[in-house]
Amino acid sequence: MKLRGLYGNTSHTGHSIDFFELAAPGARDALLASPFYDTYRPIQALTLRGCQVRLLVRLSSATTPAALQEAVNDPNVTVRYFTGRRFHAKVYVVDDIAMVGSANLTDAGMYANREVSIILHRSRDPAFDELPGIFDSLWDYADVLSLDVLRAYEKAFRSPGRPSDEEDFEKHIHKFIKPCDPPTIRVGSDKVTRERSFLQTFRRKYDEVLVPAQRKVAEILIRGKFGRPEFADADPQIEIGRFLGWVRLIHGAGDGWREAPIVAGRGLENRVAEYLSLWKEAGDIVAGDMFQADKEIANIARIRLELGDRERLSSLSYDDLFDVLTGCHAFLELLRFTQGGLDGLRNDFAKRNSLAAIKQTIEYLVRGPGDVVQRAYDCIFDERYRLGRFGESCVMELAGWATPDRPPFNSRTIKGLRFLGFDVERHA
Repeated sequence: MKLRGLYGNTSHTGHSIDFFELAAPGARDALLASPFYDTYRPIQALTLRGCQVRLLVRLSSATTPAALQEAVNDPNVTVRYFTGRRFHAKVYVVDDIAMVGSANLTDAGMYANREVSIILHRSRDPAFDELPGIFDSLWDYADVLSLDVLRAYEKAFRSPGRPSDEEDFEKHIHKFIKPCDPPTIRVGSDKVTRERSFLQTFRRKYDEVLVPAQRKVAEILIRGKFGRPEFADADPQIEIGRFLGWVRLIHGAGDGWREAPIVAGRGLENRVAEYLSLWKEAGDIVAGDMFQADKEIANIARIRLELGDRERLSSLSYDDLFDVLTGCHAFLELLRFTQGGLDGLRNDFAKRNSLAAIKQTIEYLVRGPGDVVQRAYDCIFDERYRLGRFGESCVMELAGWATPDRPPFNSRTIKGLRFLGFDVERHA
């Protein structure tokens, strides 16, 4: 079968799905924009061949949470979204060819509806050159589809009596998810506020770079029968965090973490597996760290117990709350920059922050409205929640321990990921 010049979902013209299956062999990068999305098959055709996919969709009555979950679960896919009906583009660019027309990424659009979509080639069609730029302008403005957003969308999608009319559905979904519209051609309408721009950069740092990298490490480690006896029966995230910290401290000391090569694919898996073997054979995994494994496991359990319950948090004295926070490596590492050891840090933190302010910030971070990345951002940059000497590493590590499905991050674990070969240096 050869790639056609036009697809119309008939036996004579071929079906829209054919474009993806024929473009997949050897494909490296794909830019897919579709307001309606309910089938993972076109994406899977690409990613099974190793293609990296950026998927842009609209959260609409025709876009299903199940299909989004399949895309999010695929390590070769990054997903962003709009909620507004103005996003109506159907553009599919795979390396040097593109399909543009009426077909959505739906079962009906790929197989049944009478669609009209034409094929453009970079080598012969001048219009092709405009497509990546159009996609990027939309992509840069769209929001990241995090697991928190996906859960909120599923709740909206499954709620009884949800409207099927697109205008009514848009109003309905905004009860669950903040509006996100594409820019328009009106002068000044596509200006991004300073706060939103910073938040989007922050969100992409974690949800599109760091979280997928950490999950890839976890996948490789678990496949390699990861697990030292010291961490038996504990949350695997505790040992993964210790492994990344150990890699950075022992093997990537100084600037060694930055000088390690960036690798991908099989090379990345082999490198992680290599250091997994060293980790399992190491006689001393505490070197350069603060805690034995049993103490760290107890620390995380205490964080989740004391901060995970509003009444328990409210009843904590300053000294007890301070001791809970020292279970975070990022917070305890402030000892390196504090005179007087632990008592010096205890006194300095109390001078900078009242007990009420500390509790307010933790309460907001753990149980506040919206998704955890928004709350974490506020705890770092918003004067209402920002604490003295409790910066990004402290906030993101604490957010990870206190939030299900959210890995904890600090500067040490990020540098460990970079040493293993992930391209995360700009976030270290």
